[in-house]
Amino acid sequence: MKSEPQMILRVARLMFPAALVVVMIAFALPVMANDKTDALYRIHDWKTSVALGNRYLKQQALVATRDALARLGREQGLGKAWKPGNLHFDAAEKAVVAPLLEDVQRDWTSRAWLPVEWERLAVESFTDAELGTLVAHLSSEVGRKQAKIIEHSVAFHAGGAYTMSGKLLQDYPGTEAEQKALTYIWDEEDREMRFSVDAIENVEGQRFALSPLGAKYQRTLIIKFTGVISAQLDKVAAGLPAKAAAGIAQAAPFVTNFRADAAR
Repeated sequence: MKSEPQMILRVARLMFPAALVVVMIAFALPVMANDKTDALYRIHDWKTSVALGNRYLKQQALVATRDALARLGREQGLGKAWKPGNLHFDAAEKAVVAPLLEDVQRDWTSRAWLPVEWERLAVESFTDAELGTLVAHLSSEVGRKQAKIIEHSVAFHAGGAYTMSGKLLQDYPGTEAEQKALTYIWDEEDREMRFSVDAIENVEGQRFALSPLGAKYQRTLIIKFTGVISAQLDKVAAGLPAKAAAGIAQAAPFVTNFRADAAR
């Protein structure tokens, strides 16, 4: 049986290779003004959504860099040999894309942007009493598994939207490590969230899932929080082309070496 991400990607003809590597993700955990909102924030890690974003933004950083280098090649008459796979083009690409990936780390992977959005969403969506109930349940063993299920669902919907819209490009060259990491992290989370609905010790999980607050929490995160994630991804991606163009001077020494080799 295929896993959920495989089903998403098959529908959009996007297939993930088998995962062989893991990318460690460092998360910022600042203290919020509302201690219940802060406690709820710390229950979740959003590692699969972050890995999805890493994959997408690496792709977009490379697209922006390759477009900038292709434009440079046209402007300077470097010819058809100036393209990915050429030793000097690839070296230039590495130099130009590096600052973009640093920005992705800061503006996406670090999650430094997320606490403000999380607190705003939580305070707008739940009463103080509801936040207390959510923290109490989701801190339990079965509750933590249900938190994982919600995280998984958010990643599923975000991934589906980017795949079906054509934003996430199949097997884009240069994203292999991020692709493998995403698949590995997805499968790991899928294992972590499993629990028996028949076991008596998990009765509170059933009760929460069927409760109005449980349904509200799932609905809020799957719809609204998925939107928060998408908005940040789009914001970071939108800035990458200008940053690649601004950093194109980094390619100069590699263009010089390319010309020298071509003259031999």
